[in-house]
Amino acid sequence: MKIDIEKLREDMKQDCYGAYFGGGFGGALMESFDVEKASPEKLVEMAKNKRGIDLGNYMVKEGR
Repeated sequence: MKIDIEKLREDMKQDCYGAYFGGGFGGALMESFDVEKASPEKLVEMAKNKRGIDLGNYMVKEGR
């Protein structure tokens, strides 16, 4: 199994935008830039360690 990195990246960016525009949290906008430029490995690390995201939701079967 592998992770759909682009879906993970997009969902994480949308979360940041929601926190910024909906909640006025300015740091979220800066974090969205970090999410955008992160390598796949760094993105997975951010998702697990900073956000507690269940990566099982982003698993895809090989060959898809």
